[in-house]
Amino acid sequence: MLLWSIWHNRNEKLWNDNVQTPRQIGRYDFDAWHDWYSVHKLQSNSVSGTTEVDLLRWEKPALGWVKCNVDTAFLSGSGRTSVGVCFRDNIGQLMAGMTQWQQTVISPVEGEAWALLLAMEEARHRGLDRVQFESDSKVLIEAIHMKRRGNSEFLSIFHDILSIMSSFPNFEVKFVRRQANSVAHTLARAANSWSSFHRFEIIPLCIEHLIINEMQ
Repeated sequence: MLLWSIWHNRNEKLWNDNVQTPRQIGRYDFDAWHDWYSVHKLQSNSVSGTTEVDLLRWEKPALGWVKCNVDTAFLSGSGRTSVGVCFRDNIGQLMAGMTQWQQTVISPVEGEAWALLLAMEEARHRGLDRVQFESDSKVLIEAIHMKRRGNSEFLSIFHDILSIMSSFPNFEVKFVRRQANSVAHTLARAANSWSSFHRFEIIPLCIEHLIINEMQ
């Protein structure tokens, strides 16, 4: 992975005049390796009772609940980390959504934690109190369910998430496969097409067909 990152950074410098420092490359590779290791360690230890059954298709929330899917994207060459958030009701209808991006590249697990925190803050802003949040980051969801403690930047965001959840007992988090998170994933990748912070109540064209298919 490190060799690939060095090669990729060289090409970015050559073709796009976009280069990361050795420290950034090393940090990204270390965090990616740590995420991979954590997932496989959790699986090998057969951790039970911490996550719901992994979903392969998006499922509608129960009556009276809202489902919020979140995801993060790291677009090569842009130097940005972007987030997609989508709120839907019990028939799958879009209620609201948002995208945001920042001009920095952070580790995958930090990005996923940042996305979830933004989604919870948005739910609080909209007055929603019965929300099931779904993310395709198993490391993040496992960490929340096990209430890990620590001092890394990821865990600082993670503590903010736990703080919000302690104030909103009907905020739930759940792991889903990427196939069940395609709307949020598409929004995260499209975030660079809009301003750095963008809210919407009308379905963007980029996710219209996905929403329609998942409502059926």
